Amino acid sequence: MNKYLPKICLNASDSIKTALDRMELNKPKETGLPGGIVLVTDKNLKLLGIATTGDIRRALSDGIEMSAPISTAMNKKPFLIEGRPSNLDIISFVVDKVRKENWHKDRLDKIILVDKEKRVVDLVSFYDLWQQTDARFKHIGVIGLGYVGLTLGLTLADIGFKVRGLDKNQKLAQSIKNGKPPFFEAGLPQLLADHLDKNFKVVPNFNKENNCDVYFVCVGTPLVGKNKPDLKYLGEASKSLGRILKAGDAIILRSTVPIGTTRDFVLPILERESGLKGGENFLLAFAPERTIEGKALEELRHLPQVIGGLNHKSAELASNIFSFLTKGTVLVDLLEEAEMVKLINNTYRDVTFGFANEVSLIAARWDIDAKRVIEAANYGYDRSNVPMPSPGVGGYCLEKDPYIFIESARAKGYEPLLINNARKVSDMMVDHVAGSVVAFLKTKAAEKRNPKILALGVAFKGKPVTSDVRGSTSIKIIKKLQQGNFKNIFGFDPAVHKENILLHDIRFVRDLKAGFADADVVFVGTNHPDFETLNIRNLLSLSNRPVLLFDSWGLFNKEEVSKIKGVHYKRL
Repeated sequence: MNKYLPKICLNASDSIKTALDRMELNKPKETGLPGGIVLVTDKNLKLLGIATTGDIRRALSDGIEMSAPISTAMNKKPFLIEGRPSNLDIISFVVDKVRKENWHKDRLDKIILVDKEKRVVDLVSFYDLWQQTDARFKHIGVIGLGYVGLTLGLTLADIGFKVRGLDKNQKLAQSIKNGKPPFFEAGLPQLLADHLDKNFKVVPNFNKENNCDVYFVCVGTPLVGKNKPDLKYLGEASKSLGRILKAGDAIILRSTVPIGTTRDFVLPILERESGLKGGENFLLAFAPERTIEGKALEELRHLPQVIGGLNHKSAELASNIFSFLTKGTVLVDLLEEAEMVKLINNTYRDVTFGFANEVSLIAARWDIDAKRVIEAANYGYDRSNVPMPSPGVGGYCLEKDPYIFIESARAKGYEPLLINNARKVSDMMVDHVAGSVVAFLKTKAAEKRNPKILALGVAFKGKPVTSDVRGSTSIKIIKKLQQGNFKNIFGFDPAVHKENILLHDIRFVRDLKAGFADADVVFVGTNHPDFETLNIRNLLSLSNRPVLLFDSWGLFNKEEVSKIKGVHYKRL
């Protein structure tokens, strides 16, 4: 028995005022007992009833005096658990009651343990037990089964959690239910096969038997209009979650958002829809997704997870779950700090790549090989780590998150300079590559009315390999060419599905020899590893003369390719 327990026990004849005084004297952090309650017992500690602050407020509103005995305000039939079950058994019992009988949140606040004679053995807080219990007991819900949600959900399933995933895109959800990942990610098909309909299930909602204890929100936050973040999907997810939220649940956001969104946008929706209080009745945390497409499953198990909570309990709960995924978690003090971490990571990369690309634009005007001078600048000089130029910075995150950071700065009256201009450089690179192709075709193949152009790589990147074409600079370059009435454009990418190439009015080519045959321009759109091993001289021998090889990723040996008669080699 807790040694402080007798201090909150009263006789039935003790006054309501005495009961309030006892409640005031109880310091939960010192005693380990829940606050706001007294136990009414006989001299042998046999329980006669309980009185909470709520019981006393109701009695006083009914006109009962403070001097009246506590027996006039007490609950004579409180919820009891007999014996000394384990914490896990207590939680299992209570959660089952909540799910099946829709218990009110007040019944979770205090749990009274008694022996067979109804003598009080202990008084515990459900929420404290919940925090201390092995996180893998909790059922996990994942909202949004795209690149972020599906990889996270399956990784959690792989380490023993029971995971239920939901996505509004019925085609995507059905593909996953059929055991077919809707995108390429190394190791994902096997992981899905291992856990589908076992530890991982795709569900239409989180009602009744699908109800979970912890929810990860992984929905998209796209840009609209003049590069403004659209929180529509996050709002919809928050509303649907609020309607099924129960006391003791936790919500962890993974979506990239403007600073302040979790506290100022998501929290009010959850509280309004659920009628619960964040930080008291449910927990809320932000833990940014920072994996790279193509290595997501690997990085989920190794990257430190940054966590910010609405309060300490929220952060601790999230940290407890992530501790099963990775060895390292970084707890920051505020939700806003965690939100900013993701924006810093991606914006830093965007600015760094923007610098390298601007170097290449300056070098081109001086007829200097940018790749060669950057290599020379980096060589043996630890303070310089300039990346190689590329045909712009693309992808769903790197082209979006800097604008979200910009909007976060503007919300506090600051107009970013460096971040804005790095984005402009990326757009300039697309124009530079497209313009170089057009210039070559006008001067070297003017007699050809319908020149053939081959894009080597259509995804937004080649390393690590991905099938994602969102934000692809290769496609942006093709769009520029199409606007200039160049329509005979072929696309080849070992990872991208045929339909995702045809969707952009690009002619699909499966065989590289057929792609190179009679080509007037070949431009390298990604640095896919397969391209580095191509016999480029043999393939170019199939092309028209003259032919432009725009090696925008610097994959091929400039001197070797330049030996081929009629081949014009260009790189950034």
